[in-house]
Amino acid sequence: MRAIRSSLLVPLCSAATVAVLATGGALVAANASTAGRGHPKPPAETTLSIRNRAIAHRRHHADAIAGVLRSHHKGVVGATISLDSRTGKKPRWAVVATGTTGAGGAVTFTVAPAVRTEYKLVFAGTSSLRRSHSNVITLKAARK
Repeated sequence: MRAIRSSLLVPLCSAATVAVLATGGALVAANASTAGRGHPKPPAETTLSIRNRAIAHRRHHADAIAGVLRSHHKGVVGATISLDSRTGKKPRWAVVATGTTGAGGAVTFTVAPAVRTEYKLVFAGTSSLRRSHSNVITLKAARK
């Protein structure tokens, strides 16, 4: 009986081997046909700078927080940037304003913090540009 079993298994194994080889050949052909298309490009790197400048008026004080969004050393025009802040009382970051980058990738926000506040600029990213955020700057309370 053993001889019969082994003789039946040989044709079955041969058929399975032929099926695997045929499928493998089809997969190789499919990979070769899609190779010309390539993989989608990964999003481009971005950098976001931040700086502040004091704006003095007669009786109050404000700061202009400015930043520049760049990709490959060129300004990104038309991108949405959010200004996030946090204070000692609210340690979580919160969006306080949004703006759109203009010429050269520049964006500016005017703030007058009532208490010591930390700020950062955030770019959420797009399908073609990677997300990024600036360093954090700390501003003291505005003088009245």
